[in-house]
Amino acid sequence: MIPAHVPDEPPLTYADSFDVPILFRDRPAKKPRRQWRTAKHKLWAGAGGFPATDGWYVSTTTWREIIKAAIEVGRDVTPHLQNQPQYAHGELVARVSPLYAYLGTHPVMPQHPVRGTTGQRLTLNPVYAYGAERSAKNAAAYRLGMTMTEWACRSLLGLGQTEHLELGGPIPALLNTFKNPKNKLPDLWGQHQAEGLYWLIEAKGGDVGLSTLRKGWEQLSAGSKILSSYAHRTVLVGASVRPGDDLFLTIDHGLHPGQPPLTPAGFGIDHESAVGPGNLEDRLGDSDDALINAARAQMLTYLALRSAPASQLRTVPVPAYRASRHRAPD
Repeated sequence: MIPAHVPDEPPLTYADSFDVPILFRDRPAKKPRRQWRTAKHKLWAGAGGFPATDGWYVSTTTWREIIKAAIEVGRDVTPHLQNQPQYAHGELVARVSPLYAYLGTHPVMPQHPVRGTTGQRLTLNPVYAYGAERSAKNAAAYRLGMTMTEWACRSLLGLGQTEHLELGGPIPALLNTFKNPKNKLPDLWGQHQAEGLYWLIEAKGGDVGLSTLRKGWEQLSAGSKILSSYAHRTVLVGASVRPGDDLFLTIDHGLHPGQPPLTPAGFGIDHESAVGPGNLEDRLGDSDDALINAARAQMLTYLALRSAPASQLRTVPVPAYRASRHRAPD
């Protein structure tokens, strides 16, 4: 039971904004001790590439961007739901309900404030702390890890669309190897156009410690051995949070040289559209391929809307650039 002194609070809305601390480094290491509050952070500058140096960073985002990442991560649902779009509602609920159920925000005064940040951070809410059993916490950790990994790789690092590696991976000749359930492989793959590399990505969520990160690094190493002849990067994202603490990310990465990537359909984004400042969604006019990929990523939402009665739908005009969008007055 949630104690009586805990205030009742409304769920997060799309317009709510908050800061996400990020520890960027080149290999897994021990979980930092409260450094997401005490370390000096640099402001994460734009999307499209890696920071120049390892260390602590902070990025401000919105709940809309987190929910968007939850909806888009991993796979194109069109082949499964194009004839049964009402099932898209179930898929949407499965992806976003743990986030709405267990996450909230709280005010934070870091030891070294960064100008331009909100002073709000994500945390686990009282429903998680007092009302969630172990199996529910495990399910929430998986969804949190996948969501924040998608957000970090695409919104911060400029990666293209992600896909679940268990669907076959980037190389047709290696499809059966990547689909083999006996192989303990990473979660996702994508292609970074600016780097000209495949990415193998493992997501971890919850109270992420060194042992969990080491397991993720081993999964990435197993995937890297299969993809060894092609140039690729391995990326391990840990979305770590405990009740009463701030959610923060660790991003550990490794670079593996090799042959240039193939050019599979749907990943041919031109160089300019891949590396400009801001989110890729803001530059869809620069590339037909970028537009197609954005449409593919948002197909789940489209199918859910398509299945709804017309009387329940309405249109809301918004500015072209999301950075200039504000919540409409009630």
